[in-house]
Amino acid sequence: MKLFVVSSTKDDADECTLVTKMFESGLTTFHLRKPKFSTGQMCAYIECIPEHFHNRIVIHSHHSLALKYNLKGVHYTSTHLNKKKWRYWFVRQRLKLKLGTICRSRSYSRLPQVYNNEEQAFNYYLLGTVFNSLTGGFYSGFYEDGIKAAIKTTNKRFVARGGTTPALIKRVNDLGFFGIAFNSFIWDSEKPYDSFLQIIEGFKSNNIELE
Repeated sequence: MKLFVVSSTKDDADECTLVTKMFESGLTTFHLRKPKFSTGQMCAYIECIPEHFHNRIVIHSHHSLALKYNLKGVHYTSTHLNKKKWRYWFVRQRLKLKLGTICRSRSYSRLPQVYNNEEQAFNYYLLGTVFNSLTGGFYSGFYEDGIKAAIKTTNKRFVARGGTTPALIKRVNDLGFFGIAFNSFIWDSEKPYDSFLQIIEGFKSNNIELE
Protein backbone atom coordinates (compact mmCIF):
# COMPACT_ATOMS: atom_id res chain seq x y z
CA MET A 1 0.00 0.00 0.00
CA LYS A 2 1.22 3.48 -0.81
CA LEU A 3 1.82 6.27 1.69
CA PHE A 4 0.89 9.87 0.93
CA VAL A 5 1.48 12.99 3.01
CA VAL A 6 -0.52 16.16 2.32
CA SER A 7 0.99 19.47 3.39
CA SER A 8 -0.47 21.80 5.94
CA THR A 9 -2.39 24.65 4.32
CA LYS A 10 -0.56 27.11 6.57
CA ASP A 11 2.70 28.91 5.87
CA ASP A 12 5.34 27.28 8.07
CA ALA A 13 8.98 28.07 7.37
CA ASP A 14 10.16 24.74 8.79
CA GLU A 15 7.77 22.56 6.80
CA CYS A 16 9.89 22.03 3.70
CA THR A 17 12.82 20.97 5.92
CA LEU A 18 10.58 18.43 7.67
CA VAL A 19 9.29 17.17 4.33
CA THR A 20 12.86 16.66 3.16
CA LYS A 21 13.50 14.49 6.23
CA MET A 22 10.38 12.49 5.39
CA PHE A 23 11.66 11.96 1.85
CA GLU A 24 14.97 10.77 3.28
CA SER A 25 13.02 8.32 5.48
CA GLY A 26 11.10 6.75 2.60
CA LEU A 27 8.20 9.05 1.63
CA THR A 28 7.61 8.78 -2.12
CA THR A 29 4.58 11.05 -2.66
CA PHE A 30 3.99 14.47 -1.10
CA HIS A 31 0.96 16.59 -1.99
CA LEU A 32 1.84 20.28 -1.81
CA ARG A 33 -1.44 22.03 -1.07
CA LYS A 34 -1.10 25.74 -0.25
CA PRO A 35 -4.29 27.49 -1.48
CA LYS A 36 -3.11 30.96 -0.47
CA PHE A 37 0.40 30.71 -1.89
CA SER A 38 1.45 32.90 -4.78
CA THR A 39 3.47 31.43 -7.64
CA GLY A 40 6.61 32.90 -6.06
CA GLN A 41 5.88 31.29 -2.71
CA MET A 42 5.30 27.92 -4.35
CA CYS A 43 8.61 28.22 -6.20
CA ALA A 44 10.42 29.10 -2.97
CA TYR A 45 8.89 26.09 -1.21
CA ILE A 46 9.84 23.68 -4.00
CA GLU A 47 13.36 25.09 -4.24
CA CYS A 48 13.77 24.65 -0.48
CA ILE A 49 13.59 20.89 -1.09
CA PRO A 50 16.64 19.20 -2.71
CA GLU A 51 16.17 18.85 -6.46
CA HIS A 52 16.50 15.07 -6.46
CA PHE A 53 13.28 14.88 -4.41
CA HIS A 54 11.23 17.11 -6.73
CA ASN A 55 9.96 14.04 -8.59
CA ARG A 56 8.05 13.06 -5.43
CA ILE A 57 5.99 16.27 -5.25
CA VAL A 58 2.39 16.66 -6.50
CA ILE A 59 1.13 20.26 -6.61
CA HIS A 60 -2.48 21.36 -6.06
CA SER A 61 -2.16 24.82 -7.59
CA HIS A 62 0.03 26.80 -9.99
CA HIS A 63 0.14 23.73 -12.21
CA SER A 64 2.36 25.42 -14.79
CA LEU A 65 5.23 24.95 -12.31
CA ALA A 66 5.24 21.28 -13.27
CA LEU A 67 6.71 22.51 -16.56
CA LYS A 68 9.47 24.35 -14.73
CA TYR A 69 10.41 21.70 -12.18
CA ASN A 70 10.69 17.94 -12.51
CA LEU A 71 7.60 17.28 -10.39
CA LYS A 72 5.77 13.98 -9.91
CA GLY A 73 2.36 15.32 -10.78
CA VAL A 74 -0.56 17.69 -10.44
CA HIS A 75 -3.79 17.43 -8.47
CA TYR A 76 -6.98 18.69 -10.07
CA THR A 77 -9.92 20.32 -8.32
CA SER A 78 -13.35 20.88 -9.87
CA THR A 79 -12.22 24.42 -10.68
CA HIS A 80 -9.24 23.17 -12.68
CA LEU A 81 -11.52 20.83 -14.63
CA ASN A 82 -14.17 23.45 -15.40
CA LYS A 83 -14.50 23.64 -19.18
CA LYS A 84 -15.39 27.33 -18.97
CA LYS A 85 -12.09 28.21 -17.26
CA TRP A 86 -9.96 28.63 -20.37
CA ARG A 87 -6.72 29.41 -18.58
CA TYR A 88 -6.92 26.09 -16.71
CA TRP A 89 -7.78 24.28 -19.94
CA PHE A 90 -4.73 25.82 -21.61
CA VAL A 91 -2.41 24.70 -18.79
CA ARG A 92 -3.90 21.18 -18.95
CA GLN A 93 -3.11 20.99 -22.66
CA ARG A 94 0.45 22.22 -22.15
CA LEU A 95 1.02 19.64 -19.44
CA LYS A 96 -0.41 16.92 -21.66
CA LEU A 97 1.85 17.87 -24.56
CA LYS A 98 5.04 18.49 -22.59
CA LEU A 99 4.64 15.93 -19.81
CA GLY A 100 2.50 13.14 -21.17
CA THR A 101 3.39 10.72 -18.37
CA ILE A 102 2.93 13.12 -15.44
CA CYS A 103 0.89 11.76 -12.53
CA ARG A 104 -2.66 13.14 -12.31
CA SER A 105 -4.96 12.95 -9.30
CA ARG A 106 -8.22 14.42 -8.08
CA SER A 107 -10.48 14.22 -5.02
CA TYR A 108 -13.90 12.84 -4.16
CA SER A 109 -15.62 13.86 -0.94
CA ARG A 110 -18.62 11.51 -1.18
CA LEU A 111 -19.05 7.88 -2.23
CA PRO A 112 -21.59 8.50 -5.04
CA GLN A 113 -19.01 10.70 -6.81
CA VAL A 114 -16.70 7.75 -7.42
CA TYR A 115 -19.04 6.50 -10.14
CA ASN A 116 -18.55 9.65 -12.22
CA ASN A 117 -17.29 9.13 -15.75
CA GLU A 118 -14.06 11.07 -16.11
CA GLU A 119 -13.13 13.07 -19.18
CA GLN A 120 -9.49 12.18 -18.64
CA ALA A 121 -7.64 9.43 -16.84
CA PHE A 122 -6.38 9.93 -13.31
CA ASN A 123 -3.74 7.79 -11.63
CA TYR A 124 -5.55 7.84 -8.29
CA TYR A 125 -8.26 9.63 -6.31
CA LEU A 126 -8.07 11.05 -2.80
CA LEU A 127 -11.28 9.89 -1.12
CA GLY A 128 -12.63 11.41 2.06
CA THR A 129 -12.95 12.51 4.76
CA VAL A 130 -13.25 8.72 5.34
CA PHE A 131 -12.74 8.49 9.11
CA ASN A 132 -13.94 10.33 12.19
CA SER A 133 -10.74 11.54 13.83
CA LEU A 134 -12.27 11.32 17.32
CA THR A 135 -13.74 7.81 17.18
CA GLY A 136 -11.75 6.12 14.42
CA GLY A 137 -15.04 5.00 12.86
CA PHE A 138 -16.31 5.95 9.43
CA TYR A 139 -17.19 9.55 8.75
CA SER A 140 -20.76 10.33 7.73
CA GLY A 141 -21.57 8.94 4.29
CA PHE A 142 -18.90 6.25 4.26
CA TYR A 143 -19.39 2.59 5.14
CA GLU A 144 -17.44 -0.63 4.62
CA ASP A 145 -19.63 -2.30 2.00
CA GLY A 146 -19.88 0.91 -0.01
CA ILE A 147 -16.12 1.43 -0.05
CA LYS A 148 -15.42 -2.18 -1.04
CA ALA A 149 -18.03 -2.00 -3.82
CA ALA A 150 -16.52 1.24 -5.16
CA ILE A 151 -13.02 -0.23 -5.21
CA LYS A 152 -14.22 -3.44 -6.88
CA THR A 153 -16.57 -2.04 -9.51
CA THR A 154 -15.01 1.26 -10.65
CA ASN A 155 -11.50 0.03 -11.39
CA LYS A 156 -10.22 3.28 -9.85
CA ARG A 157 -7.40 3.60 -7.34
CA PHE A 158 -8.55 5.26 -4.14
CA VAL A 159 -6.45 6.83 -1.40
CA ALA A 160 -8.09 7.11 2.03
CA ARG A 161 -7.74 10.57 3.52
CA GLY A 162 -9.21 12.42 6.48
CA GLY A 163 -9.08 11.29 10.11
CA THR A 164 -6.27 8.83 9.36
CA THR A 165 -3.93 7.64 12.12
CA PRO A 166 -1.36 4.82 12.33
CA ALA A 167 -3.99 2.70 14.12
CA LEU A 168 -6.08 2.72 10.93
CA ILE A 169 -3.35 1.59 8.52
CA LYS A 170 -4.29 -2.11 8.69
CA ARG A 171 -8.00 -1.34 8.28
CA VAL A 172 -7.36 0.81 5.23
CA ASN A 173 -5.20 -1.93 3.72
CA ASP A 174 -7.82 -4.60 4.45
CA LEU A 175 -10.51 -2.50 2.75
CA GLY A 176 -8.46 -2.60 -0.44
CA PHE A 177 -7.37 1.03 -0.72
CA PHE A 178 -4.52 1.88 -3.08
CA GLY A 179 -3.01 4.10 -0.41
CA ILE A 180 -3.48 6.12 2.76
CA ALA A 181 -2.90 9.87 3.13
CA PHE A 182 -1.95 11.74 6.28
CA ASN A 183 -2.38 15.41 7.04
CA SER A 184 -3.61 16.55 10.46
CA PHE A 185 -2.02 13.64 12.32
CA ILE A 186 1.36 14.99 11.24
CA TRP A 187 0.94 18.75 11.10
CA ASP A 188 -1.18 19.18 14.25
CA SER A 189 1.53 17.38 16.20
CA GLU A 190 4.15 19.22 18.22
CA LYS A 191 6.75 16.98 16.56
CA PRO A 192 5.61 16.33 12.97
CA TYR A 193 8.61 14.24 11.99
CA ASP A 194 8.18 11.94 15.01
CA SER A 195 4.53 11.49 13.99
CA PHE A 196 5.68 10.55 10.51
CA LEU A 197 7.99 7.91 11.99
CA GLN A 198 5.01 6.50 13.90
CA ILE A 199 3.28 6.03 10.55
CA ILE A 200 6.29 4.19 9.12
CA GLU A 201 6.31 1.97 12.20
CA GLY A 202 2.57 1.36 11.72
CA PHE A 203 3.28 -0.11 8.29
CA LYS A 204 6.10 -2.29 9.64
CA SER A 205 4.22 -3.56 12.71
CA ASN A 206 1.33 -4.68 10.51
CA ASN A 207 3.64 -6.30 7.96
CA ILE A 208 2.32 -4.03 5.22
CA GLU A 209 4.80 -3.29 2.48
CA LEU A 210 5.36 0.43 2.01
CA GLU A 211 5.32 0.93 -1.74
